[in-house]
Amino acid sequence: MAKIKGNRNILAVTGIILFFIITAFLYFSPQLEGKKLDAGDTAHYLGMAKEVNDFRAETGEEALWTNSMFGGMPAYLISVKHGGELLARVQTFYNTLLPRPAGYLVLYCLFFFVLTLLLGVNPFAGAAGALMYGFATFFFVLMGAGHMTKVHTLTYMALVVAGVLMAYRNQPVAGSLVTAIGLSWMLSANHPQMTYYAGIMVVLIGISYLVAAVREKTLPAFLKASGLLLIALVLAVGTNFGRLYTTYEYGKDSIRGASELTTDEDNQTAGLDKNYILDYSYDWGEAMTAFIPRFKGGGMSEPLGEKSEVYRFFEKNQGKAAAKQVTAALPMYWGSQPISSAPFYYGAVLCFLFVLGLFVVKGTDKWWIAAVVVVSFLLSLGKNAAWLSNFMIDYFPGYNKFRDVKNIIVIQHFSMALLGVLAIREIYLQRLDKAILLKKLKHAWFILGGLALLFVVFPGLAGDFTGPTDARLAQAGWPEQLLGALRDDRRMVLRTDAFKALIFISLAAGLIWLYVKQKLKASYALALWVALIFADMWPVNKKYLNDDNFTSKSKAEAPYKASAADQEILKDTDPDYRVLNLTVSLFQDASTSYFHKSLGGYHGAKMERYQELFDHQLFPEVRTLIGGFQKPEAIDSVMRSLSVVNMLNTKYIIYDPNRAPLQNHHALGHAWFVDEVKLVEDANEEIAALAGFDAAEEALVDQRFSEMLKDMQFGGAGESQIELLEYRPNYLKYKARAKNTSLAVFSEIYYPKGWKAYIDGQETDHLRANYVLRALPVPAGEHEIEFRFEPASYFTGNKISLASSLLLILALALVGYSTYKKKAVHEKEVSGKA
Repeated sequence: MAKIKGNRNILAVTGIILFFIITAFLYFSPQLEGKKLDAGDTAHYLGMAKEVNDFRAETGEEALWTNSMFGGMPAYLISVKHGGELLARVQTFYNTLLPRPAGYLVLYCLFFFVLTLLLGVNPFAGAAGALMYGFATFFFVLMGAGHMTKVHTLTYMALVVAGVLMAYRNQPVAGSLVTAIGLSWMLSANHPQMTYYAGIMVVLIGISYLVAAVREKTLPAFLKASGLLLIALVLAVGTNFGRLYTTYEYGKDSIRGASELTTDEDNQTAGLDKNYILDYSYDWGEAMTAFIPRFKGGGMSEPLGEKSEVYRFFEKNQGKAAAKQVTAALPMYWGSQPISSAPFYYGAVLCFLFVLGLFVVKGTDKWWIAAVVVVSFLLSLGKNAAWLSNFMIDYFPGYNKFRDVKNIIVIQHFSMALLGVLAIREIYLQRLDKAILLKKLKHAWFILGGLALLFVVFPGLAGDFTGPTDARLAQAGWPEQLLGALRDDRRMVLRTDAFKALIFISLAAGLIWLYVKQKLKASYALALWVALIFADMWPVNKKYLNDDNFTSKSKAEAPYKASAADQEILKDTDPDYRVLNLTVSLFQDASTSYFHKSLGGYHGAKMERYQELFDHQLFPEVRTLIGGFQKPEAIDSVMRSLSVVNMLNTKYIIYDPNRAPLQNHHALGHAWFVDEVKLVEDANEEIAALAGFDAAEEALVDQRFSEMLKDMQFGGAGESQIELLEYRPNYLKYKARAKNTSLAVFSEIYYPKGWKAYIDGQETDHLRANYVLRALPVPAGEHEIEFRFEPASYFTGNKISLASSLLLILALALVGYSTYKKKAVHEKEVSGKA
């Protein structure tokens, strides 16, 4: 009988997994036609990584550095493969088997389903809960935007939590191994911020179980489990050590590290600036979008139908055609964030089950879940709960490295979904008296249903429906009457969604009531439950990620088309020069990097000094250049004055994509000798001295490098020469002829944690000049100069990753073998007794 029951469970689980796969591909049906997601950040990635990916395809090697954006930067957070990460290869195989985004949706549901099974939830109830979790709008918004590393990282959160709970619930060895595997995959997915938030949740779980252990006098078991989990953490970190070490090392020099400039000290941290960290914060009302999706209007561009007030306004004044055009994309969002593409909706059903869970679930899990919900909510408020945010930024290690703090709601959503499933478990197991259960059900319905009804009747409680975009609309010519119609529509969508929430809550409560009253079988109740989840979530998600978000494979893999200006520049056979594209946002563009080595780029962790160079000198020079176009006859003299633009070897300027670019004849080239060195005291003095200096004649050098200049002989730079012989992203070779022992300045970004300089094959120290560039003392005579990017952090880290991966695989094999042997012995004993 036990064997038959086991076989049935295997069939049930297999069927459920197949249902997840079918559901995912039904939602993302264009994938079945060979189409791919046309997402903005995916296109940005292809632009950022073009040089690195091309180099890998041509040579089979990792470049580790790219010159395609921001003058040059490490490629660790762009596209680098770490050969020592053996477990990560499972992800590569899975992505081939079930390509994204459908594959990611399957993982969300699958690992949450595994978690529910470990917590003793009926498989079919767990499957319903997994769908409820996996269909959160937040995940679909991320996928639609192309935030795939964030999406990928979050798929493993349930697996990590499953392992931790197993360890604390009498399976310390198995739980620790599950944690190690889940965390290893999570880290290799490469979004440290999401992993960090999951870590906050795990800490709260640990605290809750510590309190329980003290109360129940089981502290030794808790300490044993915690010790094994600590080993699991070390192993998971070890399997990704190359990735983590290089990221950590580079982080100190990126905008997420401390600045050497001492301006605006109140806003400075050892990571990002506080204003930047807290720019995207929830307000108290915006958290309601988890329950009522358009509580704050929805996204920045929401479609409305013919019943909207804005439609009626335009129909009356300009006709139906104009009304349809305008209402196809209205600026409905009126929250306090700078922008919001869509609400992060958890589902009315999920929120109702969470509230019910607070009444019917007991034990340690309930308390850590409640703690996660409260802590994540307060932290998501960011600048609107500055007392807590500033404390975290100032004193919590690593918290100052991340922005967009509202993203911490990912652990809030996860915890609420889990408590909801645990509530279903309690109802299914019938451990509560029916009368008490129905009373608690009524309380949950009154609380959440009453809240929904309140906003149906009194939508003005949410605010005045005036958003930050309204002032811009008024400046654009929208009359007050039209703005009033827009506010009425915002009020209308709030009432509509609140009423829908009331309906879904009532239906969910009704299903539970029917089941408890034995008027509905469990199987029918669960089937209706799944239908209710789809009816709640599917239409909302389809608004923000649908078939229109897909495009042909060829277009998705080559998202940028070369303009006439690009094509003209690409005729240049010089392997190393930069392009300034004035037709795009300099620091929010990856299209230029797709074809050229760009002065700008697109990345959230650009080098700190380059960002500062842009803010203080480069941006003013770009404005001067744009102003110069007003007097075309003077443009050559304007370009001559752009010292920073020229020292970065900016050879071409795109001012019109349909016309030939402007060639800058004042670009200083790959390298040059200078006649003078000016020593500066610190970063403040150095960046200020860049204004108006002559980069061709002098170099600005921090006094900390003064010892390297003591044998310099200045003068005669015009009689010295240096030329580039060979270029690769991670290797440059020059031929130099110096009249005296002179200082050569290279139009390459200085980064000493990997770049090594060689003169005639002998390694020699190089220094930083002009705030961001490399410089090298060159002895008199003819020499071969090489720069090689050979970061020890990558090569050493990969060895540690390989060793840790083998150790974890060995541990898995030993535990698996031990489990198999115990099972075989047990079956033999049972057979003998029979």
